[in-house]
Amino acid sequence: MVVELHEQDFMTAEKLFTGNMFQLPALSVLDLQFPGRVFVDNGNNPEIALVWALSRWSYISCKDIQPKHERFIADAFNTFIRPVVNELGESCFEIYADNSAGWDILLQAAFNNCLIEKHYENTFTLNIEKFNELNMDPGLPGDIKIIEHMYPIAPEPYFKFLSGSMKNKQVLGMSLNKNGKVISQCINNGFIHDNKYFIDLDTFSGCERNKGYGTFIAYSLISKQLANGFLPLWETTVKNLPSQKVAYKLGFERLEEYPVYTITKL
Repeated sequence: MVVELHEQDFMTAEKLFTGNMFQLPALSVLDLQFPGRVFVDNGNNPEIALVWALSRWSYISCKDIQPKHERFIADAFNTFIRPVVNELGESCFEIYADNSAGWDILLQAAFNNCLIEKHYENTFTLNIEKFNELNMDPGLPGDIKIIEHMYPIAPEPYFKFLSGSMKNKQVLGMSLNKNGKVISQCINNGFIHDNKYFIDLDTFSGCERNKGYGTFIAYSLISKQLANGFLPLWETTVKNLPSQKVAYKLGFERLEEYPVYTITKL
């Protein structure tokens, strides 16, 4: 059976998402910091839960993985998620899980008509002492400016699926602009729980990479957020060595590794 929880009941699923830092985005949905939908097998005492962060990805957790949970996953996706994904024209759906061996078998069975690929990601936490030792004054030339922005928490196509308050919610970000063009951008992506948040970092122009712009704009955002009491988390795939290089340069340290399942041919 699948039950979609109302917002006032989201925290019923909280006990399934504690202990792993990578699940912080699920907690940010559960405490209404990020827009999302929550599905459980039992509204009073759930054994399994799927938290979908709208415009992003989903997180699944279970007390004890059993074959009976295959039906829960398939029904949650086909009944509630697939219609939205298809309407928005999304080509894939991602599920973050812990390292329990049973997920491979369970998800393959639940999505037997889809293509499933698996990769691993890492979460990094900031060593504040290392970060404070950095001297990030690159002496930027006059054609480069650092601009602070507020960004919508979700892209506009998702607005019709958000509650009224979430449509107006914004997150802090900074961009590095060169001759009026955004070269690199770093955002508090809205996955906030307690005083922790996840960072999104992008350098958009290939010819502008490896010049330290991404490192500097990330440093700028982290410094501002630290002054306000917020601690950053960094996430990247295990194969994304350039992202890891920036993380280590900023003083981040690897914390945990976990699988991510990408569902395609929806």
